Amino acid sequence: MGKDRPIFVEITRKISEKIKHLSLFLAGMFLLINIIDIVFSVISRYFFSSSLVWTEELARFTLIWAVMFAGVAALSYGEHVSITIVVEKLPKPLSRILNFLRHIIIIAVLLFMTYMGFEYTNNAWGMTTLAMNIPKAVPLMSIPVGMGLMLIQYILILISSIGDK
Repeated sequence: MGKDRPIFVEITRKISEKIKHLSLFLAGMFLLINIIDIVFSVISRYFFSSSLVWTEELARFTLIWAVMFAGVAALSYGEHVSITIVVEKLPKPLSRILNFLRHIIIIAVLLFMTYMGFEYTNNAWGMTTLAMNIPKAVPLMSIPVGMGLMLIQYILILISSIGDK
């Protein structure tokens, strides 16, 4: 194990790595499906004079899923936007309080988005998409899945950072 960290910290770090790699893989797969779908649509339209309605919907849905999984991976790499200039100029005790508040706010927002995403998805099972005729809840599931994974990943990153600094 590394640097005399508790075993649960090492376990959370490994779980976080698995989530990061899974998220990257899934984002890549959805992006690949998206690209293939768009290329297929263009070829169909220009070479066969046939516009398939469902390709636009599939492209939109796969892009949404790709973005949600990519957001989890971006969180894992620390790539989300943050403005640190104010916190860096503050005295250490005050910057620690602000960082703590930042963590609480991020967790609260992710919890809220996950909950509301589940509510929104749950209410959409009775509706279908126009072109593909699938339950509208299928593409909407990207919200609670993406936000829930981000929440889990954020908490794992916080736990695994114990002992750093």
